[in-house]
Amino acid sequence: MKTMPLKCKDVNAVDAFCDCLAGDDGVDVAAKAFCKGTESGKREHTTGEDLSDLKKALMDLENAGD
Repeated sequence: MKTMPLKCKDVNAVDAFCDCLAGDDGVDVAAKAFCKGTESGKREHTTGEDLSDLKKALMDLENAGD
């Protein structure tokens, strides 16, 4: 199961990661929710560590689906 585009896996900045996901229909709901939450004024409170945790969870989910 694909949870995020391959091109986005190495993107480590929150804004750049969410921009990378934009317009891709094959993105996991959790990643979409993460980016939507950062748009609504919470971005200054979102850290690279939050993004790292999300990406790790997405990778775990993707690997579990194999």
